[in-house]
Amino acid sequence: MSASSSPNVDYLIVGGGSAGCVLAARLSEDPALRVLLLEAGFDAARPEDYPELASPYPGIAYSNPRYTWPGLSARLPYSGSNRPDGKATRYEQARLLGGGSAINGIGANRGSPDDYDEWERMGVTGWSWDSCLPYFRKLERDLDFDGALHGRDGPFPIRRRGDVLWTPFTRAMLAICAQRGIPFLPDQNGDWEDGIFEMAVNMDEKARRVSTAWAYLTPEVRRRRNLEIRTDTTVSRVLIADGRATGVEIRRQDGWERLEAANIVLSAGALATPALLMRSGVGPASHLADCGITVQKDLPGVGQNLMEHPSSGLVPWLKPAARQRGPLDYHIPIGYRFSSGVEGCPAGDMHMNFVTRAAWHPIGGQLGSLFFWVNKSYSRGQLLLDPAAPDGPPRIDFRMLSDRRDLVRLADAFERAVGLATDPGLAAVVDSIHAGGMSEMGKRFSRRTRFGALITGAAAIGLDGIGSRLRDKAFPLMLSNFDDPRRLAGDREALENYIAETVGGVWHPSGTCRMGGTGDRLAVTDPGGEVRGLTGLYICDASLMPTIPCANTNLPTIMIAEKIADGLRRA
Repeated sequence: MSASSSPNVDYLIVGGGSAGCVLAARLSEDPALRVLLLEAGFDAARPEDYPELASPYPGIAYSNPRYTWPGLSARLPYSGSNRPDGKATRYEQARLLGGGSAINGIGANRGSPDDYDEWERMGVTGWSWDSCLPYFRKLERDLDFDGALHGRDGPFPIRRRGDVLWTPFTRAMLAICAQRGIPFLPDQNGDWEDGIFEMAVNMDEKARRVSTAWAYLTPEVRRRRNLEIRTDTTVSRVLIADGRATGVEIRRQDGWERLEAANIVLSAGALATPALLMRSGVGPASHLADCGITVQKDLPGVGQNLMEHPSSGLVPWLKPAARQRGPLDYHIPIGYRFSSGVEGCPAGDMHMNFVTRAAWHPIGGQLGSLFFWVNKSYSRGQLLLDPAAPDGPPRIDFRMLSDRRDLVRLADAFERAVGLATDPGLAAVVDSIHAGGMSEMGKRFSRRTRFGALITGAAAIGLDGIGSRLRDKAFPLMLSNFDDPRRLAGDREALENYIAETVGGVWHPSGTCRMGGTGDRLAVTDPGGEVRGLTGLYICDASLMPTIPCANTNLPTIMIAEKIADGLRRA
């Protein structure tokens, strides 16, 4: 192992994802601060060189294993036990500069004002909606709206693509909603109300995805003399001495190295940040002892409070005239926000999307989706290291639907979706509907290849030609958890059992190092992101969230980074 001292680094940022890129750009605006950004993945520096990442169809990027961490898996449904050997499924997390914003579903929404007022009520001072709104405005360059709720000069473009994306299936769904009195809202990021709306997305004027790496780390920013970016660099541990973070231990292809810095900011994400803390001796003392790790700081909340948005969906077989045509494009044009009415749950606590295609290939174009999730979930899981291999992938258990309110609302949403999907107004565009998700065979073709295009193209021709009765017999091979949604909607016990066994997520992990007030025993940081009981160590990513917002978590994470960066610069 070699040693390299970098005492002139004021802020060393671990993780160049949605938050880390923002931090690096904003902190280095001050020429007196020397900033070093470390990222385990590679640098996709220019959108012109990475058409998969820039594509308005996000399924190409998030299906390519080149862009995600290998070997990461998680338990999703709650099994009623804490057995570490429960069934786990692959759980994709980004591994490149830009992080999740480089491969996610491109949704750019904020959530409810009450999400942030709730944080304030929990003792996280300075994080009310009124305190957060200026940072939402600061980050965005809204191409459609202006006014008190929007920003026009920020680095992150946000737009709505309009009816150019609407297929006959989309228009039929909109007509059904109109007949049922569901209002069409002009702006998903406007006043918080129930209704349907165009999805707000992070795309530029050319309809290209814009990651935080492209939005914030522009060529001009990269030329700053006080900013250094190192990719293909994995941080193994934070170095702590006498209650202070002094540096990090990194691993590169050419060996190990130690870097020193005045301050360390962990922005590795809600799964990697708590794991890194625990490997560094910061976390639940008893668990660290089980892993053979020397305790530097006993913080029982590290890895706890793990949150996600539990999801399920229906798959309609689209008639040929109802399908998305032309080059691959954004496939989630319409969102639907609604309130469950379950006691104690806030307004707009549920979300549904009307999806025009299920995958990039020809078979995916034959399938739509009514995809829905609990937008304000209450179930809590945990992340722990593997005592037998603490440097390996962590044990991730979301314990989805362990809070019965989540199970009840997801089952209610399933019934709502069946009601929409069986409306006579869909008869001209939908041939049949099915419950289920992508099968293991389907996942093999999720990465875009020439061979996959040939195979799925031939299969798609056959599926259109065999007729609905034979096609229905083929669906159990194509869809995992295949079932008849009408049968499930008519048997509540069967439906809840089905939902409990097949629940999925939406890649919104959060909360594992949450902020909190001084009396909050499980809080990992103070409201400024500084780790409790340690000097010079901060966290800035989705792990800070005390509760999960009613939103895709990317935009709230960017807002958090803007706000934390502002606080660090003023410190």
